[in-house]
Amino acid sequence: MRRAHEWMKHLSLKKKIILYSYFVVTPVLLIISIILFLNNYKKMIQKQHEENLNSVRSLVNSLDVIETEVTDLSLYICINNDITKILKSENPSELNKDSRLWLNRAPMKIIQDMIALKGYIKTIAIYPENGVRPYLRCIDATSYLPSIEEVRNIEIYQKSLKGKGTVYWQRVSRTDKSTYQANRTDKIVMYRGMYDLAKKTPLGYLVIGIAAEKYTDLCVNAIQQQNEGIVVFSAEGIELTRYGKVDGEIVRYIQGENYIQKDHRQRESQLTLGDYNVFCSQNKENGVLVCKMVPKSNEKGPMYTITSAPITLLIAVLIGLFPVLMFISAIVSKPLGRLCRAMEQFKLGDFNQQVEVTAYDEVGEVTECFNQMVVEIKELINNNYVMALAEKESELRALQAQINPHFLYNTLDSLYWRALDAGNEEISEDILALSQLFRMVLSEGKGVTTVAQEKELLTRYLHIQKMRFSKRLDYKIAIEEEVLEAVIPKLILQPFVENAIVHGFENVGTECLLLVTGSLSDNQILFCIEDNGAGMTKEQIEAIWNVEDFKRYANQRVGRYAIKNVKERLELKYQDNFMLTIESERGKGTTVTIRIPFEKKEI
Repeated sequence: MRRAHEWMKHLSLKKKIILYSYFVVTPVLLIISIILFLNNYKKMIQKQHEENLNSVRSLVNSLDVIETEVTDLSLYICINNDITKILKSENPSELNKDSRLWLNRAPMKIIQDMIALKGYIKTIAIYPENGVRPYLRCIDATSYLPSIEEVRNIEIYQKSLKGKGTVYWQRVSRTDKSTYQANRTDKIVMYRGMYDLAKKTPLGYLVIGIAAEKYTDLCVNAIQQQNEGIVVFSAEGIELTRYGKVDGEIVRYIQGENYIQKDHRQRESQLTLGDYNVFCSQNKENGVLVCKMVPKSNEKGPMYTITSAPITLLIAVLIGLFPVLMFISAIVSKPLGRLCRAMEQFKLGDFNQQVEVTAYDEVGEVTECFNQMVVEIKELINNNYVMALAEKESELRALQAQINPHFLYNTLDSLYWRALDAGNEEISEDILALSQLFRMVLSEGKGVTTVAQEKELLTRYLHIQKMRFSKRLDYKIAIEEEVLEAVIPKLILQPFVENAIVHGFENVGTECLLLVTGSLSDNQILFCIEDNGAGMTKEQIEAIWNVEDFKRYANQRVGRYAIKNVKERLELKYQDNFMLTIESERGKGTTVTIRIPFEKKEI
């Protein structure tokens, strides 16, 4: 990340404009592309689901047409008077003498024509209960069971009689011997018990067989991909036919009580089961139920199609944006380039540079400011060149007049040793105290010190002052031991001690007493400087705080560290978390109180 940042810093403005524009535009376009993709994907999924559901409904309608036609045919057979007479005949043996019984006494020719027109009906059988010979018609060389006695042992027969006219559907495979003696092809078979109008007396048993191939052909048209599957169930949940890739778990779920026994109007038409989307439809209570199984993975196929459009749009916009950004960046960078070149010449000393202002925008304003700056700097150099030379000469003389502190220390040390060699110990100690005082005051410009060092500074300073006042000056420094290691701003006590001696004691003939104390309370250091000198009025105290800057150091013995300077430095370091007060009474003395936070750390 740091390398990228460094690389970015060294790019030209033109490249930065292009790069930053892409940084801004690309995420926006990407978000728009994602939104378009999600919206199109959602619409695509909805469209797919609608198409699958419509294909299932269309298949249900087609199958319902077939089953309705077969059901209507069975109803016609059940209510036909001629057929009913045969079924109700009390002299079946007499009827059985006629080998063309069903053709002569019933409209079987019409029924055969109807079957021929339908094409998909392959077998029809009427088994009378009164012993009349059954009517058995098979178009595809299939053969029925020859007698009612053999049929009565079949489960579906018993179920049909109990249903009293209810239509039942089953699939009969070629190997199934329960309905046919010999079955050439798989069939979807309708079973129905034939009753009198009161539905009390069973008259016969009707069986109509449809080619299962017809169902399969219709299912093929509803399949869009090879991994999809369709299953057709009867109203009771019996599987009639299937086509394509069918999941057994889904078939068992559909046939289970939780689904098949629900009212067909309340069932979910769209289910998600495992890895499949399942679409189901049933038009009527006793109609067929069709379920189409579509793998969820099929939804990914069109995804590539709808993804390509946003991606193509994104790439096209990004590519088309490049010449636009080049043009825009050139508009901004060219004036700045001219300005930059003029600045380079100005830096080399060419003060006649002027850049043409081509636009009155922000860049134009900067250019005008540069032109004006060049003119003013040229005038300033011309007007102040002589003055600048004079100032430089004055500064040189001031530098030459400065005294090296080390020279001063070495001189005082020499005087100290000379006095000590001469046997004048008192003078040598005074010189030593003065030398150490200078070292502490200067201390290489440090701004903080410890209380112990500040105490030492006061001790050396008062030792020197005691030379002036001889026996008239008496002082005491009483600072608690636990305060000595605290860190405080440098020279916040000495200016008040000096003020007490210079202004408080110089014109006093009595004994001069000075007390400096330091204590710790509630993590606060409290310093007090008390004297019995001349004292001050309120006006004089106010004058200390309000001294004008050019007079601030005029009467101070320690350079810039004056009393007002102490207050300002305390404000800078502690803000409002300190206290500095001066209490004084004319002729009685002055008390200075300083309260600051306790801080203990290495300097």
